[in-house]
Amino acid sequence: MGRPVRIALIGAGTFVRKAHAPSLLELGDAAQIVAVYSRTRASAETVADAIPYDVDIYTDIAALLANEGVEAVDIVLPIPMLPEVVSQALAAGKHVFSEKPIAQTVAEAQDLIARSRPYANQVWMVGENWRYEEAFHTAAQAIAAGRIGQPLFCDLSLQLQVQADSLHVQTTWRNSGEVLGGYLLDGGVHHIAGLRVLLGEIESVCALTAAHRAYLPPADTMSAALRFASGVVGTYLITYAVGSTLGTDAVHIGGTEGSLRVSRGELVLNRGEESERQEFNVLISVREELAAFLAAVRDGAPHRNSPQEALQDLAVVEAMLASAQAGTLQRVERHV
Repeated sequence: MGRPVRIALIGAGTFVRKAHAPSLLELGDAAQIVAVYSRTRASAETVADAIPYDVDIYTDIAALLANEGVEAVDIVLPIPMLPEVVSQALAAGKHVFSEKPIAQTVAEAQDLIARSRPYANQVWMVGENWRYEEAFHTAAQAIAAGRIGQPLFCDLSLQLQVQADSLHVQTTWRNSGEVLGGYLLDGGVHHIAGLRVLLGEIESVCALTAAHRAYLPPADTMSAALRFASGVVGTYLITYAVGSTLGTDAVHIGGTEGSLRVSRGELVLNRGEESERQEFNVLISVREELAAFLAAVRDGAPHRNSPQEALQDLAVVEAMLASAQAGTLQRVERHV
């Protein structure tokens, strides 16, 4: 392994503290965190205090990006801020890891990708840790190998209740109602990425949304029918309004010769009277995607999280939201 990639954290919120910073530290000599940015010095210092060596602290993004000692940036900011900061970082000559979603809308994401073309020699990876979940890739390999025959249907049902006193609700940009889709967008790109890993592209959707909790604007529940390019049909139900002890958080897929159930922590495959079960560690996917980013920066290694993949995840969610608004089936534009 060569020298560590000198990386700066842009953002100091909860997910940086519990996932990004610890993951970079776990990767040892692959990375050296050299700086932390936050709008407030106190927040940046909270992250810096958990790093076992000295780092620079910034409250000015332009000043951080002007630091020639910073090779790469890990941007974990509110969705409305992401595109402009990504654009600034690329223009400053930095390799960029930016959290999902790529942008608020498909149009905004397409514009951002167009603006990134002069910097094609720099790595830009859009965070989507579900594409680095081992359980999903093991399940996808089983499907590709014909373990359940030809897939025919799938369903994903998630009850992820967000309480009114949650830290997520206390963030202004989340409860403003100004982000298209709100929680349905923020979490939806994860779920669509997982479904695409398993079953390929989604070509059309038909959806309904509902708003049950005033503190989860603009909507907190969605039910959608999906048609995949392969002919698989499926359902996707997500609610942040209520939790259920009877709810599931797994994808079920039925095929001509068997079926499987996969979540981030478990894969169960049934074929005839035989049943196989595997368990997986759900805590490492952020670390694995950051490891892939560092390898791409250092060695030019390929990775799974291109801006185009992130755009396709967003396109599916946007089509579902448009379907719910228009009351009609929506085709999903292909970007990959």
